Amino acid sequence: MYTIDERLKGLPAVKEQVVQLYQSLNQPHLAVPGRSAGPATAYVLGLRGPSGFAVFVYLYLSEAGECAVYVPTNGTVPADKYQAEEAEALGFVESMGFIMDNLNFRGRPPDEQETFIRTAPVFQREPPAPSAVPGVPLQAGQKPPTGQKAGVVNIGKLFSAFCLAFVMSSCAHYVSQENRDKAQSAYDLAVGLVSRNAQQSYVEIEKALELNPEYAEAWHVRGILLHHSFGKLDEAKLAYEKARSLKTPFSEATTNLGNLYMDLKQYDEAIALYNEALNDVLYGAPFIAQGNMGWAYFKKGDVKNALEHLKASVTINPKYCLGYSQLGQLYDVEGQGDEACKQFGRYRDACPESADGHQKVGVCQLKAGKTEDAQKSFAACIEKASNLDLKDLCLKLKEQK
Repeated sequence: MYTIDERLKGLPAVKEQVVQLYQSLNQPHLAVPGRSAGPATAYVLGLRGPSGFAVFVYLYLSEAGECAVYVPTNGTVPADKYQAEEAEALGFVESMGFIMDNLNFRGRPPDEQETFIRTAPVFQREPPAPSAVPGVPLQAGQKPPTGQKAGVVNIGKLFSAFCLAFVMSSCAHYVSQENRDKAQSAYDLAVGLVSRNAQQSYVEIEKALELNPEYAEAWHVRGILLHHSFGKLDEAKLAYEKARSLKTPFSEATTNLGNLYMDLKQYDEAIALYNEALNDVLYGAPFIAQGNMGWAYFKKGDVKNALEHLKASVTINPKYCLGYSQLGQLYDVEGQGDEACKQFGRYRDACPESADGHQKVGVCQLKAGKTEDAQKSFAACIEKASNLDLKDLCLKLKEQK
C-alpha cells in the first residue's frame, strides 16, 4: 500500500543508494488530491538505506510544477523482500494508466548518473517549474528555456538516489566524492569497532566527520559512543541533535536521544521522542521505540500504558528479547509470578544464547519446585555467560538444593 507523504517534495539522495529506477513513457491526465489536475510523469525509485530497502513513487505534474511523493505504508524491508515491493509499486502506478520503462541507472557511467542527480525533478528538494525541467514536453506556444533545446534530454533517463537516507536531508557544504569515500571507509571501520574497542572507534568516527562534516550517520555513532561508552551525556545529546538536523527524520537517532533522556530520568521527554520515531513510516525498527516507550511508562508508574507498548513491541517483532525480558520484570513487580515466568520463558526461547534468559527461567523453575529443570537452566547460564557477575550468580543458584 502507498500513501502520500505531504512532508516530502522530492527524494534527494546519493547515487550509491539507487537499487532500481523506472519512468513512465506516457503522461496521463491525473487529479491528485490537493494538486492541480493535469498531465503527470511517474517515477518508481528503489533505494537502499541503513535500515533496509524501500520503493517510492514520485509523480511530477508538469503543467503546475507540483509533485506527489508516495511512500510505502509498511516502511523498509530486507533485501529478500525488495522484488515484491518493486512489483507492488509498478502495479500501483500502472493502475493509474502509466506505462513504465526501466532506466537501468546502475548500468550508466558515473558522470551520467551525476547529471541525473542534478537535473531530475524526483531528486530535487522542491518540484521545479516546468520551464526548468529538461525533457518535459512543452505546451503549445511555450518556448524552451535559454540554452535548452526541447526534447534534447529525456527526463525519464535522469535519475539518482537519496542524500544519506530515505528522506530529505541537508547537503549544505560541498564534500568531494573522494572525501565522501574516505569518510565512508572510516565510518564502516568505526561501526565495526563500537563494541570491541570504543576508543579506536571514536578515533575513526572523528576522522569520518573531519572528512565529511555533514555525515548524519557518523554524528549518530559519535552520539552512541559518547553516550554509552564514555558517559558524556551532554556531548552525546549534541551529537544526536546534530544527526537529526542533518537527516529528517532520523528515527534511529531520535530513539537513542530518547534513551539518553531515559538515563536522565526525564521520562516525558523520552516518550515524546519515541512517539516522534513511531510517526516515521520508514523507521525500520519501530519495536525498539515501542518497547522503550513502554519502559518509560513503567518508570513513571503507568502500568497500563507500559503493558500496551511492551506487548506491541513483541507483536511487531516476536524475536525482540528485551521486550519479553521487560514484560517479565513488569509482571514480577506487579506480583504476577506465573505471567512473569511465561514472559521470561519467551525471552529464553527467542534468544537462547542469552545467559540472562536462562538465569531468569531457572529462578522461576526453582520457585516452582522444579529443581532438576532449574539446575539445567543455571548450567546453561554458566556456559553462555560472558559477564562474570552473572556467571557467579548462576553458580550460586545452581548450588542451591
